[in-house]
Amino acid sequence: MKRLLLTIILSVLCSIGFSQDIIDPMLHNVLNESDNEMIRVNIIFKSQIDIEKLKARGEDIGDKQMRRSVLVDKLFSEEKQSDVMSILLAEERNNRVSDIKSHWLSNAITCTTNRDVIFLLSKHPDIETIGIDGVTQCTVDNEQLTMNNEQLTVDNEQLTMNNEQLTIDNEQLTYNVSMVNADKVWDLGYTGKGVIVAIVDSGVNYNHVDLADHLWDGGAQYPNHGYNVIDGNNDPMDNFGHGTHCAGTICGDGTSGLATGMAPDATLMCIKALDDYGYGSTSSFNAGMEFAIEHQADIISMSIGVMNASAADKTLMRNTCVNA
Repeated sequence: MKRLLLTIILSVLCSIGFSQDIIDPMLHNVLNESDNEMIRVNIIFKSQIDIEKLKARGEDIGDKQMRRSVLVDKLFSEEKQSDVMSILLAEERNNRVSDIKSHWLSNAITCTTNRDVIFLLSKHPDIETIGIDGVTQCTVDNEQLTMNNEQLTVDNEQLTMNNEQLTIDNEQLTYNVSMVNADKVWDLGYTGKGVIVAIVDSGVNYNHVDLADHLWDGGAQYPNHGYNVIDGNNDPMDNFGHGTHCAGTICGDGTSGLATGMAPDATLMCIKALDDYGYGSTSSFNAGMEFAIEHQADIISMSIGVMNASAADKTLMRNTCVNA
């Protein structure tokens, strides 16, 4: 009897230890303090698509669109997630899970659930980790950007450039463009023409005169030239400013007076993955990048990051970026 009791205790302790390895430490702290309330989490799978095999699959396909159709593989995650998705859907009917979102790009699932379901999922053999999908500030705040005059001072000799260097087609360039010799690359024929750049940020002021004629045509489904991950609609308007600032660095054409864009002929796809205060999460980044790839962006630009990222955050973002 004593031996049986000892075996049961050891089995329980091993199970708890295993769960702790799967559940991110930040989430564990929340669970220890929670009263089984609902928590937004990211469920990250061990199974990840073989990138080398994926590359090999597209090597001999010359046509870009055909190659993209072969490489965007959603079936892999659909198959690997099927077992866990069945559990989540069953628990959803019991009101213990809500807001389920599958991510094909990183083979992960985001949902809102409680402690009991989290511990149940932590025993699944193909789950690598479960972490909080926390909403956090994802841009540098004004205080961090503040520098004293001494740091910002550059002597007149460094800043002085003649009119020929700063002028192209009678429009003045901002210093950032000429500083990296972007205008000299334009002279070689590289202006971004034919390239779709998806900006994943706080959205874009798509009415700005420097951007208005460089915007992606999303057709009737996306009339505002992109997608709003935060609100789940087709209006990616930037009410924070950061995304519009970054969009100007990509392709601001100087209609308002100063050309700010490194690639003035690029096409801009606007994706709002941060809210109107500059806050977002790893799942919102993931969803934004998925939209970009699904809608044929050539480049993804993200001048954002997760402050105080957890181990689960880092795992999810690394999987997403490597696969992208």
